[in-house]
Order: sequence, then C-alpha cells, then structure tokens
Amino acid sequence: MNQSEARSLGIDMLERSYGRWWLMLLDGLCFIALSIFAIFFSNQAITLLVFVFGVYRGIMGIIYIVSALVLRSKYGAEVGFSLGRGIFSLIICAIFLLVPNVIVSFFIIIIGIWAIITGIFLLIISANSGTAGRIAKIVLGVGFIGFGIYAFINPMGPANLIVIIVGIAFGILGLFLVIQSIGMKRTFSQIKKVKRGFEDYHVE
Repeated sequence: MNQSEARSLGIDMLERSYGRWWLMLLDGLCFIALSIFAIFFSNQAITLLVFVFGVYRGIMGIIYIVSALVLRSKYGAEVGFSLGRGIFSLIICAIFLLVPNVIVSFFIIIIGIWAIITGIFLLIISANSGTAGRIAKIVLGVGFIGFGIYAFINPMGPANLIVIIVGIAFGILGLFLVIQSIGMKRTFSQIKKVKRGFEDYHVE
C-alpha cells in the first residue's frame, strides 16, 4: 500500500466511523473528561470507572445511531459503518452496566485489547498527516500497543496506577480526536467552498 492509498484509507475510516466532525469532537471531549475523572479519582477504584464508561458509551451509541439515521434520511448517505458503531457502543454499554463485576475482573485485559486496536488504527491512519503529525500518530500508536501488551503481561498490577495510566491514555486519545475533528471540519469547509464555486459557475 503506497502513501496515497494509505491516506485515502485513513480518511475513509474516519469519515465512515464518525460521519460528522462534531461527533468526533464530542467523542474526544468525553475521553478527556474520562481522563480527568480517572486521574483525579483513581481511589474510587475501577468499579466506578466501569459504570461511567458504560454510561458514556451508551450515550454515544444513541447519538451515533440517530445521526446515522438522519444522514440516511436527509441525504441518502451510506451509514452502515456509523450505524454499526452505534449498535456496538450500545452493546458495550449494556455489558458494562448489567454485569459490572465481570467487567471489573477483566477490565485491564479489556483496556489492553482496546489499546492495541487503537494503536493499530493510529498506525493505519498515520499517512493522513504531514511529517510531524505522522510521527506523532506513529509514536502514539506504538505507545498504545505497548500499553496493551503490558496489560496482558501484568493485569494484576497496582489498580490505582493502572487507572491513572488508563486516564492518561484516554486523555491522549481525546486530544487526538479533538485535533482530528478540527482538521475534518476544515476539510469539509473547503469542500463546501469548492462545491459552491461550481454551483456559481454558469456556462452561457
């Protein structure tokens, strides 16, 4: 896969995953809020974080589904990926809220899986940036993968430390999503300007 194809794949994955730039912004802000909660309230242990994360994914799942249905109804857009993301988020919400004790037991391993998947995703879309952005995404991707592997090797590490590390990871991901959403908004604005230019051009 060359750089152009990788860039196209990264853009396509982001657009299919979020559809709207403000959904990515909202997701990023929520991750930052979770990060602050995890870092400053680590003594509340993992149970409360599991509950908060479950509620958060449920809210985001509903937003994803509603947004996807509106986009399909209003513009006839293909929203299968976004709709699937919303349904998956609701499933995660149900599991986290209905069987929290089971989730707590395997929380670190679950976070490890999430970190590895996120790291791989960041590596895939790293081509969707300039040199500095590409390096940052590669470093973050490798860091997330490394943290995921650590979670598998030592899942019984100090709970508070793990929660703080998770909080830092959430914060980094949240900042990345916020920055990426701003870039997506800028791109959409440019597309609208070009489209408006074509609409204003008339051949007589």
